[in-house]
Amino acid sequence: MRRSEILVGLDLGSSRIKAVVADVRDRELPEILGTGEADSQGIESGVIVNMERAARSIREAVEAAEQSADVEIGRVAVSIDGEHIKGIDSRGVIAVSRSGGEITKSDIATVLDAAKTLALPVGRAIVEVLPQEFFVDGQRGIRDPIGMSGVRLGSKVHIVTASQQAVDNVTRAVRRAGLKASRVSFKALAAGSAAVTEDEKELGVLLVNLGGGTTGVVLYHGGAVRHTASIGWGASSVTSDIAVGLRMPLSKAEQLKVHHGCAKAVMVDDAPIDIPSVGGRPPRETSRQMLAAIVEPRVREIFELVASEVRSTEYWGRTPAGVVLTGGGARLEGVAHVAEEVFGVPSRVGLPGRVSGRFDAIADPGQAAVVGVVLSSADSTTCGGSIRVETPFGETVQKVRQWVDSLL
Repeated sequence: MRRSEILVGLDLGSSRIKAVVADVRDRELPEILGTGEADSQGIESGVIVNMERAARSIREAVEAAEQSADVEIGRVAVSIDGEHIKGIDSRGVIAVSRSGGEITKSDIATVLDAAKTLALPVGRAIVEVLPQEFFVDGQRGIRDPIGMSGVRLGSKVHIVTASQQAVDNVTRAVRRAGLKASRVSFKALAAGSAAVTEDEKELGVLLVNLGGGTTGVVLYHGGAVRHTASIGWGASSVTSDIAVGLRMPLSKAEQLKVHHGCAKAVMVDDAPIDIPSVGGRPPRETSRQMLAAIVEPRVREIFELVASEVRSTEYWGRTPAGVVLTGGGARLEGVAHVAEEVFGVPSRVGLPGRVSGRFDAIADPGQAAVVGVVLSSADSTTCGGSIRVETPFGETVQKVRQWVDSLL
């Protein structure tokens, strides 16, 4: 199999680092060949805080993926997350290049470049450029202007920006692990590309990615991304609450959350649970209902923070397709019920799709982001768009062109 037919996605989570290997010979449906995971070290709230430890964790996850897929990995597409992620809207206008006024792919690429030519604060980098609509001689609401006739072409786009330092640290950690970062993607947006359907995006839907240290937010409406954000609270805060509330070690609290946790107290009974103590004290007993009483308020608070973020936009109340939950935190029993109560719309847990092969290895909302990273890379490669490439000094090259085919 040619190396160019293999794509590898890498999700740098605060709790787990995940790698997925896919064969993209079938451009319509990438085939999952293998996966790998490792405990996340040196990463907190989506950003790298210890380069050496993060690099070791990356190498461990990638080596597991290499063994699983029986391939050698040299390049990876990687996700990025953290409170430094900010989304903004921008516009661009150009004169149509052809004398006859017919709009071409070249015009689309040029007008998207014009839209991202804006004054960013020092230390910010563009991660994603996402078309929302085009304008031809003042006519609005055009999704695909190729082949139309006009004099002036305009575009409205949503741009995801990140801290340049955070992006550089990600690419440096990947390089220190003996790899090269071929593309950097916003984690929640990647999860949405794997778990949200086109019909939901058209109608209006909110993607909430419950990671360990962060919660990513992507709001879709009319088939386009309208708002993005990353909130500095995630499922790890639930674990911390359990550890403090029940006076138990943090690692044991995580296990208790995974095996017995529920985000909705009325859904569980008063069945007893044995829990370890700290300081050599003997084990104690609690109940699932007591555990849920600790978990539910924090989950509800995270959703309230997301709701507050979305209320600041003009699209609050315009998501009739509801909420799609991804990330490791979406595994919690009852989490969709709490989301429905907070947002007042239907909610579901989103599993990664649009792939074939070893679906059993990725049938998990926590795998949505890493599968989405692969899908985003496959879309970009198929459509001829450029991808973000690491330089020898760990800096990233801005996207030069993003073909409209992969986004409309």
